[in-house]
Amino acid sequence: MTYSKDFLVKVYRDLAELRMFEEKLVEAYAQGKVPGHIHSGMGEEAVYAGTLATTKDGDYYKITHRPVGAAVTLGVSYETAFSEAMGKSTGNSGGRGGINHISELSKGMLGFSGSLGCDAAVGPGAALKIKKDKTDNIVYVYYGDGTSSRGPIHEAMNLAAVWKLPVLFICQNNQFGISTHISRGSSVENPGADRAAGYGMPSKIVDGTDALAVYEATKELVDDIRKGNGPAILEAKAYRWRGHFEGDQTPYRDAKITEEWMKKDCVKIMEKYLLDKKVVTEDEIKAINDELNDEMNKAIEFADNSPAITADEIYDNIYA
Repeated sequence: MTYSKDFLVKVYRDLAELRMFEEKLVEAYAQGKVPGHIHSGMGEEAVYAGTLATTKDGDYYKITHRPVGAAVTLGVSYETAFSEAMGKSTGNSGGRGGINHISELSKGMLGFSGSLGCDAAVGPGAALKIKKDKTDNIVYVYYGDGTSSRGPIHEAMNLAAVWKLPVLFICQNNQFGISTHISRGSSVENPGADRAAGYGMPSKIVDGTDALAVYEATKELVDDIRKGNGPAILEAKAYRWRGHFEGDQTPYRDAKITEEWMKKDCVKIMEKYLLDKKVVTEDEIKAINDELNDEMNKAIEFADNSPAITADEIYDNIYA
């Protein structure tokens, strides 16, 4: 496939942005600035950078908590995202939702539950609206290999298949559901793609460490969905570099395997591709990262200086 320089640089910038956002969150958490736990998505950034390169205005998204920086890829400002993660009033829900609830409906984001997968049918719900509006938009529903075994995911897939709704289900197979390896939690090798046949959906399996491979596989499925041919499943195989949460020492997995996976760094893979093809120079790569670093540092400073939510405010907007 032939790519323009602008496209390639945009995909690389998205990858670098996702990685740096995760790194800044880990650092902020270590400094005690983030209440609760964070769930790092380092190593999985190509899944979002590749799939989101196929989107268009009017699409909807059900993202997950890993990497949560996908919210900024979709247009949530750094100031809003870091403020919400740090429990500040300048966050998207005034600090009430925290790290797992960085979302913005105006950007097409449908929000997500802290109990993974239980609200998956919201995606097909948005897709039903698209179908009634007779547009060629679609809904991107992300879920993990562990979540793939939850009932609400299968209900959402069945509904989308029966009604031929424009949904792309994206299984981020990072090998582990908390501490359980996929081989112990799924009866099939590919928990996303192998289950597609049960719903009459097409599917693809892709290397989730290669953003361009993810893009190409996604584009083929998305183009078909936009033509009105119903839902599909993409399974992207990657690896969760860090623990389930910060502080998890991962005694349940082999450190040598983790080291091997970390050599398949999606950001470095993309950098090498761009340099080998002479699309960009080392100086241009440095400039992109310097710009991202400067913008995120300013956003963290903004969040640091923003007021925290008060005890009197925590019950605002609660139904009962």
